[in-house]
Amino acid sequence: MSLRILLLSTSLLLAFPVWAYSSQGYVQRLSQNATISWDNGELLVVKGIQGSEDEEKAALTSLSVRKAVISARKQMLDMILSVRVDSRQTVSAYLSEENELAERVRGLVQNSPIERPSVFNENGEVRVFEILRGKLAELILPTTIPFQSGIPPKMATSFEQDLSFQETVPEPVGTGISRYTGVIIDARGLKVTPALTPVIFGQDGVGVYGAFMVSRADAINKGVVSYVTTPNPVVLEKRVGTNPLLVPALSVYGSWRTDLVIASPMARLIKTILRSPGVLENCRVVVVLDSIEGLNVEEGVYSSDLPLEDQ
Repeated sequence: MSLRILLLSTSLLLAFPVWAYSSQGYVQRLSQNATISWDNGELLVVKGIQGSEDEEKAALTSLSVRKAVISARKQMLDMILSVRVDSRQTVSAYLSEENELAERVRGLVQNSPIERPSVFNENGEVRVFEILRGKLAELILPTTIPFQSGIPPKMATSFEQDLSFQETVPEPVGTGISRYTGVIIDARGLKVTPALTPVIFGQDGVGVYGAFMVSRADAINKGVVSYVTTPNPVVLEKRVGTNPLLVPALSVYGSWRTDLVIASPMARLIKTILRSPGVLENCRVVVVLDSIEGLNVEEGVYSSDLPLEDQ
């Protein structure tokens, strides 16, 4: 490794938290320069620095860097507001009636971590980071959601009569421990839309897992589910333990395709697994999606109601 690369890597690790540089799981690309990593909630916006024609060192000009940071943070706000909370609303819809929370979200984004260009950076870019966990999650997760209520939501219809759903049997994966330590739901091919609080339904139309099963604190710090692109239990061990249950999703539910339907035998087994120590407390449920890019979100669509001030 060259001295130049070594110095850059060291400076970045010292300046920014580890989560800003780890990237695995399902990555949704909202535009050419903005992504959400749904396994751990990482948000990233990369913005090129624009200088005047006579600025040979545009990447190192403080004014041009400042403008790029402001622009990146505005785009970051757009990303956050476009995130789906559940099948019914986005963060934007929720905050439109919560002025105080909206202001706090804006303030959080204004102070989000930044990677500025350095003498080692020839790309002329700034990078802005946030995460859909902790402080941000506490602000954008509606307080009206009945966390840990134990009362399962119900679909408007049931798939109980569809015999093709009845043939699937549980498939254990992992190291052979006697009890299951988590759940992997394989939803590849179903074009699922990631959400902060998705619901897993059984064929009978009754919710099996979702915000109604976990505490608000756990949802804020860990996420109700983690979205990934592989069902490999070795890769997912940190989230679902050493002996997770692999469950095929049979269908999506809702106009925004955020919720999933699984077979009745699986639903009954998952209910038992959720009573195992540490499963609910650690939100040990992951959803496997295809490695595809998400829909574009145009800059400025949402941020007009929550403008970021020039800093």
